[in-house]
Amino acid sequence: MTPVDIFTVCTFACVFLFGIMALIVMDMRSKQPSARIAARMEQAFMVPGARAKNAFKADSQLFKIDQRDGALHRWLGPKLARLTTVAGKGGLRIVISAAIVGELIAQAMTHFMTLPSFAAPLLALGLPIFMLIRAYSFLVERFRKRFLEGFPDVIDLIVRAVRAGVPVTHVLGTAAAECSEPLQQELQMMADSLAMGLDLEDVLAVAMRRIEIADFSFFCVCLLLQRETGGQLGETLENLATIVRTRREIRQKTKALTGEARITTKIISSIPPITMLLLYLVNRSYVMVLFDNPSGQKLLSFGVISVVIGVLVISKISKLDTAR
Repeated sequence: MTPVDIFTVCTFACVFLFGIMALIVMDMRSKQPSARIAARMEQAFMVPGARAKNAFKADSQLFKIDQRDGALHRWLGPKLARLTTVAGKGGLRIVISAAIVGELIAQAMTHFMTLPSFAAPLLALGLPIFMLIRAYSFLVERFRKRFLEGFPDVIDLIVRAVRAGVPVTHVLGTAAAECSEPLQQELQMMADSLAMGLDLEDVLAVAMRRIEIADFSFFCVCLLLQRETGGQLGETLENLATIVRTRREIRQKTKALTGEARITTKIISSIPPITMLLLYLVNRSYVMVLFDNPSGQKLLSFGVISVVIGVLVISKISKLDTAR
């Protein structure tokens, strides 16, 4: 076989293996608990006829997605709507500020550190994107914690009102007045939508996509099932409040069990800069070799990269996914 034939066969084999790996990864992602929960939620809120069109219309108005827009706008629209939900109008400024800080850090690293020629543009592009994603994730996680902190108490309030004979569609406004943010804003939005004449099913579908918290999705499914099949809503919601509190306790226990690894990560990442600062105060010339000498700059660059990679690996290992 000629070298051209060997290259062709190898290329075909690589493309074939890459396609198989992509299919396997997609299948694994579809079987993840979060994907299964999303599929079940979508099936639960699928309704035929005009009601489904109304639900899609409300959802499209919420996320401001137009089929005539480009793929980037269709992907970015829900992200911006989600950012507005979790952080209000200032969320976009926070994310953009984080990206600007990342770009400044990248420029400083490029200026003071000896890096390969290909690393400078990757750092200038990758670090702002990384900081932007981390800021977005921080805002979403903060919203989720604040929402789940008072959500069981809201369910208990709704249970007492339902057992007193008040319809659940009327008690949402009262519950919004009794709770704190961000529950107050979300429940008030649902109450206003119901007061305007929107169907409960449409309001729940839009709220579930806007909030994107599994515990709240369980609450929406309970209301939907009670509306379709009947039954004791008070008892069902009381059991749901117990489940939500149990899930919160599990998250807190998980945080306590991983506390040692998280503290270790912070200590390990703080030792090198503290040591360099103390050495700089004691013997400045001893430390300046790392900045003035090309070999020292390379050593410092490799050290910083190694510490960052190690901290990211330890953080990933010690952080368990408790969002579901």
